[in-house]
Amino acid sequence: MIGQLVLAPKGRGTAAPGRLYGLPVLRGWADPGGFWGERRLRRAGRELRRAGVLRVLTPRDFVWWPLLEQLGLRPVDQTPFLRAQSAPLALAALERQGLAPDRAAVALRGLRADRDMARTAAQLCPRVRRLIIDAPRGGQELARWLRWEFGIPVLPPGEQGQAALAFQAGCAVEAGTLELWGPGPRLAGLTLAAPALEAEDREDLSLLTALWEGGKLGPEDIKIT
Repeated sequence: MIGQLVLAPKGRGTAAPGRLYGLPVLRGWADPGGFWGERRLRRAGRELRRAGVLRVLTPRDFVWWPLLEQLGLRPVDQTPFLRAQSAPLALAALERQGLAPDRAAVALRGLRADRDMARTAAQLCPRVRRLIIDAPRGGQELARWLRWEFGIPVLPPGEQGQAALAFQAGCAVEAGTLELWGPGPRLAGLTLAAPALEAEDREDLSLLTALWEGGKLGPEDIKIT
């Protein structure tokens, strides 16, 4: 189960089951202010951890993560959700530049050609003119498969595309690359949002990830701007 920490006046650090846009959560309430604020936060974290929670949704700009991490709690990893949107993000990056996908090249870069990179490449092949596969581990094998399966030209790793996706930290990137990992992904000015949510929640990537994982958010619910 996902946990949710709510910062609220008079929150005593207790936890109770709840639902967040239809997703079951264990919600902890804590008031972080005053002399006993840290103690209340710690109590809420212990309550969540005691119930088996490992991942926690928190308000934006939450500054008490070191305290929660001491209790064995961690943020929701946004990477799987971001990678699931990688092909639409690449097409949106081309559209923002006024480029037609069938006249553009997209670079897929990483330390290894994993399942997410292969899936993204397969989704882009019918849409774009060329791909660049830049991955020291498995990149050549993926490029050969794409040529055989789709007949699409695959350019050498050193070439640059009109849009680029980076799947892991540490790979070479060019200006404007969409970096699909970590708590602060760089999306070259693009925004992922769920317009049906409350205004303060629409662009919360951790929340979107949890809803997507729980089957409460589908491709039709996500807007890229």
